[in-house]
Amino acid sequence: MDAEELTIRKKIISLHKKGKSTRDIAYLLDVSKSKAAYWVKRYKENKSLRNKPRSGKPSKLNKAELNSLKEALLDFPPARYGGESLGWTTKMAIDYVKRQFGITYSMRRMQELFHKFSIELITPRPEHAKASHAARVVYRMDFKKNSKKNIWVAPSLISTK
Repeated sequence: MDAEELTIRKKIISLHKKGKSTRDIAYLLDVSKSKAAYWVKRYKENKSLRNKPRSGKPSKLNKAELNSLKEALLDFPPARYGGESLGWTTKMAIDYVKRQFGITYSMRRMQELFHKFSIELITPRPEHAKASHAARVVYRMDFKKNSKKNIWVAPSLISTK
């Protein structure tokens, strides 16, 4: 929690102790009426202005490991089908994380990480009339004929012309 938020909460309580209504407090401090009422009620119950501990399972990877995973997924497309690939499949990324960090992720969690890292899912489709010839050639070389596999690609690798 940052210091600015804590000072606003302290001001809400001090104004309440001086007899101000939550509507007046909200107007004076330029916060919502519900926020002022919430912190007054919470202070009366707990005598605390700190955030409650968050629930949920902690991440398997720490922030430094997540950053290195993000860099790897964005910068280094894996080798696939005997050559360089355009992007990652979910299974390939799970194997990479298992080899690098010794952690096993589910398919869905890996997909959530792809979304978090702004890596986009592309699916093999028939040619589009407006697609560039160069993009089609690269696309065809990267996929097997009639491939049904989806891959995750960094936005910088997608050719739009």
